[in-house]
Amino acid sequence: MPRILMVLTALLILSASVATADESYVRLTTDEGEILLEMKSELAPNHVANFVHLCRTGFYDGTSFHRVIPGFMIQGGDPNSRDDDNSDDGTGGPTWADVLTADDAAKVAEVSKILVDRGYAGLDDRAQIRAEFNSGHHVHGTLSMARSKSPDSGGSQFFLCVADTPHLDGKYTIFGQVVMGLDVLDVIVAAERNARDNPLTPIRIKKAEVFTGVAQLSDEERTAVETVDAVPATLE
Repeated sequence: MPRILMVLTALLILSASVATADESYVRLTTDEGEILLEMKSELAPNHVANFVHLCRTGFYDGTSFHRVIPGFMIQGGDPNSRDDDNSDDGTGGPTWADVLTADDAAKVAEVSKILVDRGYAGLDDRAQIRAEFNSGHHVHGTLSMARSKSPDSGGSQFFLCVADTPHLDGKYTIFGQVVMGLDVLDVIVAAERNARDNPLTPIRIKKAEVFTGVAQLSDEERTAVETVDAVPATLE
């Protein structure tokens, strides 16, 4: 039974991601400025598709960077971080309804009911994505998927490295990099924080926007992309 459920969930995630896997840039407008991310679908196509879908549906709008650690990273993407209570920040993620079409989400609910009717626990409502560990390197500006102990427990929470962190290589899924806004990361990570590394004043993602190619980017963003493309890649 566990193998059957694993196959089912993988197919459902794939069905939600096919249409969005070719998107290439995401602009995060935050309280501290804009961060432009270049997606790396060649490294982790399912993670890129998942992230792009959540961005396009407004999932990240209003969420906060709920964990900041100088010399390491900033973490965001938890829907629980939209409110002022940070006691549950870091525990949330997307549900099937957030990542699938309405028809596919209904199929998940149907399968869950069948399992329950037969005495099984049913399907967890949380949508988690299987790891796509790759040859990328965690350097300043790397976009990677946060997770719990299980490698296959990623969902919506992500982190952006504010320093080179090679000990994470091969253990967390890299799926993008910052091409403009490294200074914004540095401002965010310097925020005053409590003992749980939560910023004392919320730093929110106001809007996450997805772009195909560079045509819709600003002149400054296009220049940043061209500059990055002109130097040796760091995510290989």
